[in-house]
Amino acid sequence: MSAADPAAAPHAGAAAPPHGVLVGVDLAGIQRFIYEGRRLLDAIGRATLVADLTDTAGPRIAPMLDEAPAEHRTVLRDAGGALYVDFTHPERAAEHARAFTGRYTRLLRDISDRLTPVTAHLPYGGPGRPADRTEALRLLPAALQGARARPAPGHLPAPGLGVTAACDITGRPAELLDRTRDRGPVRERTARDVVTARTRARRWHADNSRAWLHGLAPPAGARRAELPTDVDHLGREIGDVSRLAVVHLDFNGLGDLLKEHHRRLQESGADVPAGMRAVSADIARLTEGLARALIRAVAAAVGTDAETGEPAIDGCGAGGRLRPHTVRGTVYVPVRPVVVAGDDLTVICDARLAWSATRFALDWLDADPDDLSPGDPRAAMARRARTPPWTRRLGDTGLTTGVPSAGVGIAVQPVGAPLSVGYDICAALCEEAKDHRKQSADRLGDHVVAWSQDFDDTARVVARLRDRRSPSAPGEPGRTALPMTGAQFHAFLRDYFDPSAPGSLRGTDPGEQRSWLLSRLAPLLQDGRDPAPELERRRDLGMPARLPEPFSRARLLDALALLDLHLDVGLDGRPPHDATAEAIRS
Repeated sequence: MSAADPAAAPHAGAAAPPHGVLVGVDLAGIQRFIYEGRRLLDAIGRATLVADLTDTAGPRIAPMLDEAPAEHRTVLRDAGGALYVDFTHPERAAEHARAFTGRYTRLLRDISDRLTPVTAHLPYGGPGRPADRTEALRLLPAALQGARARPAPGHLPAPGLGVTAACDITGRPAELLDRTRDRGPVRERTARDVVTARTRARRWHADNSRAWLHGLAPPAGARRAELPTDVDHLGREIGDVSRLAVVHLDFNGLGDLLKEHHRRLQESGADVPAGMRAVSADIARLTEGLARALIRAVAAAVGTDAETGEPAIDGCGAGGRLRPHTVRGTVYVPVRPVVVAGDDLTVICDARLAWSATRFALDWLDADPDDLSPGDPRAAMARRARTPPWTRRLGDTGLTTGVPSAGVGIAVQPVGAPLSVGYDICAALCEEAKDHRKQSADRLGDHVVAWSQDFDDTARVVARLRDRRSPSAPGEPGRTALPMTGAQFHAFLRDYFDPSAPGSLRGTDPGEQRSWLLSRLAPLLQDGRDPAPELERRRDLGMPARLPEPFSRARLLDALALLDLHLDVGLDGRPPHDATAEAIRS
């Protein structure tokens, strides 16, 4: 996890030095490292370890930097798995750069051999070199890309390693027994980085989870609310749905926006490193703010079932309610962020909440800048509304914001399946959605969303989505409307799943209509046949046969696929009535 406010660069406002050595570090294999295991706690711990490796104020990196005098080093970037440091000692800059790189790469090797450091050194301010730090900073990404294509021998796989025991979690060589989990006399054989990640995850959980839920009273009858550390506490309900969703959100076109921002800073004569760090900190604050807001919104939606007195989230569809996992008075909020770093947000939640959570996230990002208080995590980016290239129009409202639009991928998977598969699918769907956005100028200012319930090889899932989107014959619609823009996504959920919407699939007598929709109407639509005769036959029988208008075969098929899964919950971040009353009484 990343801090909301990265440490300020020493002497960020000072004049750029005439010469120095710019060191760039990029971590390869981050997602493979984070999602290698099946357990939620392992993923959380590994994501936190990655954040620690770019936290220049933390206990791992700060001592390495302190070996060079503060006045002769400047941190230019320290987020999202990347670290840029400028060493400027007149005589020892190259020595400081080599020493830091050596200690840093050794630290990574000690933590895990699954993380591969990609490093580049760019001296500047001399014959045959970049003229200044700004020019070196511009060239650094290309240098890192070249270094990525030439892996160092120490980070290549070592075949022929003899092992007598395999790690129970990863299948790699086991190095020790995990004594941190209370599971009786039998201990898991694990790789060392598994135990390191679990220990870090427990510490992170204790430090942050309660802070994110601070001020929210638990539902009546419960002692407290907690964020889950086990996937079984997220999407498993006895006798009901046992699926969770991995949701990945990534800001659209952020690389191009940052390049344009960098160019404008150069042309205006501003301090380029300080300006780039400022916008990076604003984006990191925005991402963490969204994670916090989503957690609090779901936690606030947990009320009490009037019939059983148990905690429940009420909504429309998917059985009408979701019962969060509860143990001895502790209610586990069924949503959990795993990666909150830079512009990346990955959330795991009960699959029934995924579409309501995504709608909440898009609405939160599109808030009116004039309604935001100065301390709101969105405020800093929203204030950039009048500063190109950040200006973005909010639909037809006439409002603008500096908050970038987002691409979202949603992957549904069985509880207990490897998280790495779900992440690969949702990340690929996110990229597919972002590519779809680029194909039309009308979509560039909007969010974009894609999802899949197929739990399969990532390439096959994406290929299946493309096949469904393609028309079966010239002039005919496809079998899916995905990816959808943010406006289309909101209209889709409203028109097809809001009981008050004309022709909603959850309108009058939803139980009777469900059987007909899935057994008779869905096969007709899949085959590309005209549903009009079937609608007429049903009306002749005196049964409801109204569908959302205008008729869309693709959207209707998308809606039918979600009919038994999607729980429509109004997430607005406000505590339910009983929680408010409990807070007042206490």
